[in-house]
Amino acid sequence: MAITWANILEWQTGPLDEIAQTLFEASQGLREAYEMGQDDLNAIQSEGEAVTAMRATTISNLASLERALTNVNGALMAVEGARDGVGHILAQVNDVVADATTMQCEIKADGSVHPMASAPKTDLVLIDASALAIRVKKIVEYADQVDTDLYHALADINNDRYTDGDGANNEVAGVPDLPQPNWSPSQNAAWWKSLTYEQQQFLIDRRPDDIRHLDGLPAVARDKANHHALHGYLHADGKYRQGALKDAEEEAIEAQKEFDKAPLDGKRHLAKERLDRATEALEDLIAIDTQTDDMTRRRKGLPPAYLLDFDYDKKYQRTTAIVSSGNPDTATRVSTLVPGIGTNVRGDLGYYMEFNERLRKQTAHAGIDPNSVATISYLGYVAPKNSIPDGGIIQAADIGYANRAAPKLAQFEEGLRASANANGHAFINTLLTHSYGSTTGGKSATIMAPGTVDRLILAGSPGGGVQSIDEYSVPKEHIYVSAVPEGDSVEGLGAVIEYGKDPRKLEGITHLSGDATDSAEYTPYPNRIFSTANHMSYFHEGTRTSQDFANIVAGGNPTTDEEWAAIQKERGK
Repeated sequence: MAITWANILEWQTGPLDEIAQTLFEASQGLREAYEMGQDDLNAIQSEGEAVTAMRATTISNLASLERALTNVNGALMAVEGARDGVGHILAQVNDVVADATTMQCEIKADGSVHPMASAPKTDLVLIDASALAIRVKKIVEYADQVDTDLYHALADINNDRYTDGDGANNEVAGVPDLPQPNWSPSQNAAWWKSLTYEQQQFLIDRRPDDIRHLDGLPAVARDKANHHALHGYLHADGKYRQGALKDAEEEAIEAQKEFDKAPLDGKRHLAKERLDRATEALEDLIAIDTQTDDMTRRRKGLPPAYLLDFDYDKKYQRTTAIVSSGNPDTATRVSTLVPGIGTNVRGDLGYYMEFNERLRKQTAHAGIDPNSVATISYLGYVAPKNSIPDGGIIQAADIGYANRAAPKLAQFEEGLRASANANGHAFINTLLTHSYGSTTGGKSATIMAPGTVDRLILAGSPGGGVQSIDEYSVPKEHIYVSAVPEGDSVEGLGAVIEYGKDPRKLEGITHLSGDATDSAEYTPYPNRIFSTANHMSYFHEGTRTSQDFANIVAGGNPTTDEEWAAIQKERGK
């Protein structure tokens, strides 16, 4: 039976979560039985007809157990994939229903879209209805594909046609030895949890590039794998990989040699461009290495840093990085800070990690132990540049950077939740966004599965990526905006160029304090028409804006006037 719009409106992820948990428990029981059987087989040392028969029986039983284990794990992976698919569908449904309300249209049970009776009889409303109908059709097609994929996967399992794909090289019974490129975060999390400890360590130490980008894996695993990729490791093929840092050092040396030898003609600028790129890439990796060095952080009394990802975007010639202060897989509060234009790893990773460390400490004012908080600096997307010589001003007006980054950010957040769910861990997840990062984060919050992010903050925002607060897959009562009253002309600047509505004007949003006047760098501009002097003041030490952020991350409420007065008095102000 084909999936209908009415069917989709009744879908939930909860039942799939329950089935997945049951399948995982069954998998663990089968694995224990399989490993006991292997031990028994290995213990058989004597000879004779009875022993031979016993060995044959044990081998047969092990084959049956392996078949059952493979089928159960196959079902688990299929259900986890469907669970994430349903989550994405629910996000799309939420988005299109919110847009329909804004556009004065209604979606019927059969998926058809019509103008509301109260809507004006204009061509624009009819055009909106037609566009919404196309989106609804695509959602239904996607839902049908998710349902079909699950059906075929389970049919293969029921008919014993499913395999883990490893063939004769199988290292872990019933489980693929290596991840598949099209797996969702929940599938990644379930697969990793199903591996033996030995196989996990093998992948971390000997094949880190196969797992270090995977959303859904524990922070410790990703951190170790990414550090191997950064510093070098002995690959499973027996050959040493010297690591990205050494590669960047060698490229910088070669680029310098080429530039030094380049003739003073029109081609010299090419050598200069290569040298600039190589220097920047090397400085990026040095910054990552420095900011995540355990010895340095311990000397400073800082919590461990987890390198969750780093990469180099060859098209845009930019390094990206994601670093957490504290372990998100054990923290009861997790925040992800998404910055805006002009952000680069070499110049800004340390700055945002420093702010995140202050933010972590400030949660103590909300009654939370800072040691139970993990703060993530998400420089994991290519943000527009903000300089004139390299076309940064043009990039800043390009919504394409946010559109490309939003799915990756959404999947990263889903991975945090998937890893926690796989390990029975509960936490409050906050997405803290600033400037162009608020547009990126806002767009990501419309496509991530409901329940992924608990709280969303948009600060200094040119546009929240939506026209209605209902488009976010975040509880409406936990969506916040922070805006300083002067010196931040970025606020609402992109509302007319596809950045979405100015969050200050979103009906139903909670307004945090915009008081950053306690910043040592705060600059009053009462008569200046356009100024960005206070655009970064939200993060400055001692500001009420930053304390508001900490309160929200802690799971609390915005600061009251009385609370802020008490904090200032405590500081001697």
